[in-house]
Amino acid sequence: MRVVAVACALFLMICVMGCVKQNVPVQFDTSDPLALDVEVQWAVVTEPYVACYESADYASRVVTHFRKAEILQVIGESTVTSGGDKEKWYAFEAGWLPASNVAVYANKMRAKTAVKQLGVN
Repeated sequence: MRVVAVACALFLMICVMGCVKQNVPVQFDTSDPLALDVEVQWAVVTEPYVACYESADYASRVVTHFRKAEILQVIGESTVTSGGDKEKWYAFEAGWLPASNVAVYANKMRAKTAVKQLGVN
């Protein structure tokens, strides 16, 4: 009976201490102000190696390449019709990538989580 009383007292003390307000200031990470901006989308490269084009067209010049798990800020998008088929392209600072090569997320935190799930070092 004594053990039960001690356990109940300990449990009650832990509950009361958890409800006490602690003076710990909340700190926000301001190093990347666009990371949670609702108007900015982020893309994660899903293919091992992709070509980035000068315009939203496979016939345009390749300006750079990206590797799997790279995170890029989306600055625009376009739907291109070629041979009766429609394909969506995303614009980045470096150029354009087809939607089939990336996964797009609403914020950078979700993109970082997706990179972790890809398991790429």
